Amino acid sequence: MAFKTNLIELPLLLMFLALELLGPVGTNLTLYRTCYIILGHNQTECALLGNTESPALNDLQKKVQPTVNVISSVSDIVSQVVGLTICLFAGQWSDRFGRKPMLLASQIGHFFSMLIMVVLSAIPSINPWYFMLSTVPVMLTGGFATFLVTILSYFSDISTDETRGMRMAMLEGMLGAGQLFGSLCSSYIYYATNYPSMYGIAAGIMGLNIIYIYFFLSESLENIEHKKSWKDMLKPSDLKGMFHVLTKPREYFKRAIILLMTPIMVLYIFISQGDGGKTYVFLMGKFNWDLQHYTIFNSVTIIIFVIGTLGGTYVFKKLKVTESVVVLLGLLCTFSSDLVRGLATKYFHIYIAAAVRFISGIVSPQCRTLISKLVPVNEMAKVFALIMVIEFVISVGAAPFYTLIYNSTVKTDPGFYNFVSCGLLGIDMIIILVVMLLEYKTALIYAKVDTKEEHTTPETFSETNN
Repeated sequence: MAFKTNLIELPLLLMFLALELLGPVGTNLTLYRTCYIILGHNQTECALLGNTESPALNDLQKKVQPTVNVISSVSDIVSQVVGLTICLFAGQWSDRFGRKPMLLASQIGHFFSMLIMVVLSAIPSINPWYFMLSTVPVMLTGGFATFLVTILSYFSDISTDETRGMRMAMLEGMLGAGQLFGSLCSSYIYYATNYPSMYGIAAGIMGLNIIYIYFFLSESLENIEHKKSWKDMLKPSDLKGMFHVLTKPREYFKRAIILLMTPIMVLYIFISQGDGGKTYVFLMGKFNWDLQHYTIFNSVTIIIFVIGTLGGTYVFKKLKVTESVVVLLGLLCTFSSDLVRGLATKYFHIYIAAAVRFISGIVSPQCRTLISKLVPVNEMAKVFALIMVIEFVISVGAAPFYTLIYNSTVKTDPGFYNFVSCGLLGIDMIIILVVMLLEYKTALIYAKVDTKEEHTTPETFSETNN
């Protein structure tokens, strides 16, 4: 086909649109089925969970939520373990065989996953544990981790040092836009249709993504291999090379900074995965919010996120603020937001917490931008792939960790998990301060080198040689 483009943001937008459409709806379905199939409660009352704001349902929610949290955690762990094994090789595969095959594989996996859920959600007697069958196609194709690793590699191929920071922010912006549209539409489409229709619509969106990537998205690499065999694709030396790229010696403090930025990103993703996964059940349990109220709040949060990410990146770039300082400011905003949310006693406190979080979205793109300036272009895909795998491996434990905390405190203080997030963010802030110290020392070294070069005039150099 003649028309080709490198607009990689569109698949990202559609991907998050589909996922966000199903987010709270999927939780509602699991709540409903767990309530009357596993726990044996009245089906009519169970149907009201997540759909009606009623204090009378508080006790029922607290009985059902722990089981739902366990189902979600087990499903997350099982799906991610296999997917991450594939993701370990994703960076190397996309370097050799092109970005498009990896993008297509991950989208096809999600497409079939949603088709399976169309069938499972249409059968009222299906136990929610069987929903895990829908994770099989996603596991076998590497899942979201592989998709994001390939997206980041594609970004590295088509951007420069000058444009990469804003392009990374655009990535977060498209992520937020997809979530916004999905969140705005989710409850309205659900109340107008049903669960199978929701999964069918999401599958249709993934189908559009597959068509766009296959026919219209250009391949960002020129020299790619066309002969593929299992022997070529599963080389242990590829893994060894990835770890070497991340840990090999570099001039000044570059290696130390890269190794310190890795736990910052890993911890931040861990917090985002665990904290975000509990927000809906927390608001249902503490403030009796229904799906529609939550989607309105989520939409407001995403609008703030997108404006803060894009606007913050643009302003800080104009002011020439270093990436490490921007990361620190983003972490401070996230810390303050979680603190306010943990202390919240009224529903409007939750909106205040969302407003305080306005530049939290700049943390990840600025971390990646900082790292991209420390490694050569030909090593970026490997570095990002390995960091991404570490992020997802650690984040596998986020769901059970936060589930354990939430289930232990749900009857006394459902918002206690927010204080745990504050503690982990405090660790991140200490690490970024160490990075800033290393950058300061590096600047002093460069200043000394520049001073020495200025004093070494051609005359003095000639005299020295004589």
